[in-house]
Amino acid sequence: METKYNSIEKIKTREFRKRLISVVTRIVVSAIILYFIVSLVTWQNVLSAYQSADGRYILFGGLLLIANIGIRALKWRIMLRTVKNRPAFWEAFGSVMLGISLGSFTPGEIGDFAGRALHISNARKSHLVGLALLDKAQIFVVTSAAGVISLLYLFLSDSFFIIPISFFIGFLSLVFFMRMDMLAVFGHRLNASFFKKSWVTRVLDGFTLLKSQQLFTTLLCTLCFHGILVVQMFYFIHAFGEITLFHAFIGTSAMMFVKSCLPISLGDLGIREAGSIFFFATFGISQAAALNASLLLFVVNVLFPSICGTIFLKHQHITAWTIIQSLFSKSKTHPHD
Repeated sequence: METKYNSIEKIKTREFRKRLISVVTRIVVSAIILYFIVSLVTWQNVLSAYQSADGRYILFGGLLLIANIGIRALKWRIMLRTVKNRPAFWEAFGSVMLGISLGSFTPGEIGDFAGRALHISNARKSHLVGLALLDKAQIFVVTSAAGVISLLYLFLSDSFFIIPISFFIGFLSLVFFMRMDMLAVFGHRLNASFFKKSWVTRVLDGFTLLKSQQLFTTLLCTLCFHGILVVQMFYFIHAFGEITLFHAFIGTSAMMFVKSCLPISLGDLGIREAGSIFFFATFGISQAAALNASLLLFVVNVLFPSICGTIFLKHQHITAWTIIQSLFSKSKTHPHD
């Protein structure tokens, strides 16, 4: 007769296999896409572009990582004030770094939610996961608004339509950003009708914690974060060729939007590079320059912080899904852990 322990072990084994298959699939997808991209560009062009690159612009773009992480930590600290008294900046910084480390190479960046919650003490874990999810949602709103407007510019030639539609998209995005609590209401109704999970309710409560002033401040932080990415891409492309800041905004925004809509590869490798080549070709940027710039963006903003973020990892050999499960189980018995 099968014991309860053996049954639990089998469930854990199946879950591990599913996660492993997901990660391996994303690695394979990334490798295939990158292979075709590099085959299209050819290694010779890629290497020659690096040899003739202006290292100063690569250095400038790389140093903007400090601003990138800094603005994310500042925004996270503002959000933490809703669940903790006087959170320290360095605690928020460590939480963001651990989130990047666990999230960059996990399916759907689910590890980011666990990583952020693990590093924060004296706060309800379910609310921390909800706030991290809210942070992601806010970034997606800004990325989507900038991306759709950029796609309009790329594929429509009549400014008579582009300008008013862009203002309309911006206005709708602002309203949705400031009323993100509507997602919580919808989620609660969906959970009550179908899932009926108590932890879903606690996580969704994180969407309602921020007041109007805090929402506006986080909006400014999110806009600054997107602006930093644009300037980084501007510098990286400028190291290999000429481009204006406006064209860098259009190409980067479109690239980031497409990447966000297609989270099918590991660390978004391949999707980001393909988008970069496609969109920046409109402005006369060579395939090698666009590919190199997007790879630099990955190394600086994803790979390097992920490696550094492991310093803050206290729970080793624990998968992101296991961490999420432990957070919810702890919140049932210890609401303020």
